[in-house]
Amino acid sequence: MTSIPIRIIYHHGDAEHGMLDMYDASVSLQGFARALSITGHALLNEGEIRKKGNRIKGGRLLISPPRRGSFEELITFVITNKEAIGASIAAAAFYDLLKWTWSRALDLAYQPQTPYVRRLEDRIEPFIGEIEEALEPPLEQAHRPIRQNEDMVVSVRRARAGEIIRLDQNTLASVSLHTDENIVQITGNVTRYNILSGFGRLYDDNLEKTVSFKILDDVSTTQKQLLTWSLHYAQTDHGGKVIFNVKRVISAKGIAKRYLLYGVSQVEG
Repeated sequence: MTSIPIRIIYHHGDAEHGMLDMYDASVSLQGFARALSITGHALLNEGEIRKKGNRIKGGRLLISPPRRGSFEELITFVITNKEAIGASIAAAAFYDLLKWTWSRALDLAYQPQTPYVRRLEDRIEPFIGEIEEALEPPLEQAHRPIRQNEDMVVSVRRARAGEIIRLDQNTLASVSLHTDENIVQITGNVTRYNILSGFGRLYDDNLEKTVSFKILDDVSTTQKQLLTWSLHYAQTDHGGKVIFNVKRVISAKGIAKRYLLYGVSQVEG
């Protein structure tokens, strides 16, 4: 079995005395457990995303007693299915996948470094948008002590290699989300689309950038076909332009994290 250690260290406030509020600590560690399970499962199962993050097919998460001097938890990701990924690349791929996916959810800049994770990035299906949505709720939970004490930071570290991710007030704002009440119209084209999951990415002509989207249940089959048409013709003179009816999911920073898609129609004229 391959074992990969992850250190979670809480700094400042009560953590400097090796203590945390019990409720805050339990919520935070549950959030980390869910986020690590989602990431670990995706690593071992060809990018499959389990939104609840309760179990890892082919692996386990183990916790060791806290260390004194600050508040530090040692988590061990144990890969029980040795056929899922080679032992020689498992640790580098796991840390790379964690940093890439968590950075996207937290609005931090990072691009995958390992060939294993780059393959997930290069897939036609928009893996990153779907896992980003799955990670946001548990990562908000992981921030619980920071929500209660604005000076606190939490460091997720790789053994002997330093910090992978740091949680603070800024990253908390990235996963504190609300959905606008109004449906607005967006003109643009689809750039990636997964028919099975209903997740994709679209180019917003007004913002001049791509944004993730998620199809809601009331979108008809005919409208879904327009999404496929838009993707297919995006590189032509027509540009595959359509009108999207969406609600925006906004972070506390005021950034649109994704669009909830209520309808699609053709551009007239």
